[in-house]
Amino acid sequence: MQLFNVCSKKVYEKNGERKIKWMKAGLLKIADSGKIFLSFFHLPDVEYHLFEHEPKKEEVIQLDE
Repeated sequence: MQLFNVCSKKVYEKNGERKIKWMKAGLLKIADSGKIFLSFFHLPDVEYHLFEHEPKKEEVIQLDE
């Protein structure tokens, strides 16, 4: 299993120096099976399942001439 931190980035200045603070918001998990899950710390009982996006095929309407 692979684990990735889900973070938000805050840019601020301290003593005239630009700084960046990374705040952890959750975890992205990739299981050995390839399934991908996302969980946020502020929603501890909710686990999101991620799927590859498959664009919908546009329906073609043929008009009689």
